Amino acid sequence: MDISIFKIIRSFCLVLFIAIFEYKRGSFTYSGVLIGFILCLIIAYSNIVFLFVMVAFILSTSFATRYKFDIKQSKINENDHQIERKKYKKTARSHIQVLCNGAIACLYAIGYCCKTNYSGLSLPIDNKHESSIYTIGFIFTTACCCGDTLASELGSVLARNNPRLLTNPFRVVPVGTNGAISFVGCLCSLLGGFIIGLSYIIGNSIFCQPDHMINTSMINIQLLFYCTLFGLVGSSIDSILGATLQFSGYDREHNVTVQKPGPSIERISGVNILSNNQVNLLSSLLTSMIAVWILPNIMV
Repeated sequence: MDISIFKIIRSFCLVLFIAIFEYKRGSFTYSGVLIGFILCLIIAYSNIVFLFVMVAFILSTSFATRYKFDIKQSKINENDHQIERKKYKKTARSHIQVLCNGAIACLYAIGYCCKTNYSGLSLPIDNKHESSIYTIGFIFTTACCCGDTLASELGSVLARNNPRLLTNPFRVVPVGTNGAISFVGCLCSLLGGFIIGLSYIIGNSIFCQPDHMINTSMINIQLLFYCTLFGLVGSSIDSILGATLQFSGYDREHNVTVQKPGPSIERISGVNILSNNQVNLLSSLLTSMIAVWILPNIMV
């Protein structure tokens, strides 16, 4: 087992810098940044390109969460945290949110690390490397999380009309309803998948050895297309789970959408089985499993 001290130090320094930067920006709570640091350290050592993808995911979703947050807060109350006065505290992601968005990706990174004999070698997706299946899993679970986050965070403020419930497209529902979709939200989910696919391709061009990149241009084109598509697929899976297994209600007294039942809450859809974090975890797992099952058979 060839473990390079340089790779360990490089990964540690890069992840530490990113963790401090995002914590100072208020993207994560203290517990969130600690768990994120551990996950990203594992991801960075398995393949530095994976960290490049994760940075693109963190930056794009952090921007989407902060974008017009006050407007979103006036319409949606998740009812599972105390509303703080300072904006950065309201947008900071906890350790639970970090785990539900990054744990599956980290497991795929560990699998990749084992297949490459813990070398930290960056290998592209192709039929020659057994590690490709884990790379696909990592990329597409991240594409799902990024697509869903951009759809919910940007779609809720950019769409001109109220969304419709995915399980009942003829029903218009309030902004913030779990399982609700809009045309703008769908475009944002496609953008999320595109960002992840593009970041992986750029990362490979920077960190992969040139001889490993021979004859990968067609696969990269296909990968970018499927990543973009699966941003929408993953977001749709999340919406189906949210519309059926996650409670959505409307508090007419405060004129906000809530995610927990109560005596004065009017039910919109779903049953109170899964939380938002559990839906995110399950949808990212299902999306990656579909990608791992289908894509190796159709990509050149």
